[in-house]
Amino acid sequence: MTVKEKDNKRAALNLMAETAIEGLLATDAGLQDKIDSSLAYAVANMKVTKVPIVGAGGGEGVYVNKQANKRAYFTVSRFDIGGGWGARSYKVLMLINNEEMIERMAGGTWEFQSGVEASVGTAAAEGSVRASDAGFTLHLLSDGGASATATARVIRIKVNSELTE
Repeated sequence: MTVKEKDNKRAALNLMAETAIEGLLATDAGLQDKIDSSLAYAVANMKVTKVPIVGAGGGEGVYVNKQANKRAYFTVSRFDIGGGWGARSYKVLMLINNEEMIERMAGGTWEFQSGVEASVGTAAAEGSVRASDAGFTLHLLSDGGASATATARVIRIKVNSELTE
């Protein structure tokens, strides 16, 4: 990528994050206090497709380490196994609440979960069980689509070194 392309991509991801947070704040008045008290946060733009048995998705986003006053950009890959169908897009805000998760984000992280999701248009509900105390909370803003799933999933977050300075 050229310097201009990198700058444009960073600007687009920063705008996506700001817009997603504004959308989430409009539906949850107490969220600003949670953002303010977090150590760091990440916002990703995700797309997921699920057909019976398997599903996959991905996205990209921005990670803000408030303590170090630094931003990093990342990609997300997701693989699901289980029942369900559908396709949807959404934004996810991850509020990071401990140092261990900050270190995991800096080096890239894998998450293993099982859960259920349902969405129609901009209405969505999700519940998941993580392998351990994750050190973060998730807040979803649905963009559209429709899905209903019950799956086990692997989510990989990897720093995009091409965009991160």
